Amino acid sequence: MPGKRDLQKRCVLVFCADNGVVEEGVAQTGSHVTALVAENMTKGDATVCKMAKSAHADVIPVDIGMLKCVPSVRDCHIMRGTKNFYREAAMTRGQCEQAIDVGRELVREYAECGYDLFAAGEMGIGNTTTASAVASVILGLEPEILTGKGAGLSDRGLMNKIRVIRESIARLRPDPSDVTDVLSKVGGLDIAGMCGAFIGGAEIGVPVLIDGVISSVAALCAVRLCPESRHYMVAS
Repeated sequence: MPGKRDLQKRCVLVFCADNGVVEEGVAQTGSHVTALVAENMTKGDATVCKMAKSAHADVIPVDIGMLKCVPSVRDCHIMRGTKNFYREAAMTRGQCEQAIDVGRELVREYAECGYDLFAAGEMGIGNTTTASAVASVILGLEPEILTGKGAGLSDRGLMNKIRVIRESIARLRPDPSDVTDVLSKVGGLDIAGMCGAFIGGAEIGVPVLIDGVISSVAALCAVRLCPESRHYMVAS
């Protein structure tokens, strides 16, 4: 059993990745924004940095799959952005498994540096689309129920987003009982990395906060892969 922790050294692991499905007009902004925000995190200028400061937490942005390399961001990239899942699977099963392992190992590494409370965060234009697609498959619910406007799509944009998700799921036919299959076909590297972080926290007995809808989808994936990981998750 893990020893008692005082939870005084905290960090937000922000998994940054781009999503090829942005090509289908599912997001209000372009993929270049992912790298811009990730770089701002390293300067302390991003909104998450202001919130983390009030919570006495460090922000650690991780490039797990951005299109553009940002030298000041920790580079753990698996690939330079996923493929457009409206046309083909977002990534291979092997790439998805690598991303999950990155999340697991980062939690272990930073825990060894003294961090005993983590939050799983993300930055990636288009990832409300990937999150909705993953949740739709795993929960067996229609995309209309789980898809929103993200960062400000119009009504017309939302209808397109739902269509892209529905048609992609029908074409790729991800297996709801196989989380890795779902993530690799219609997910994103950021979600896979966060999924690994939740599992990694459970493996070493460190709590990981669920923060936001995309983080919640990653937590869902982690629980389906490793049911015991739920005991180390805290919803924020």
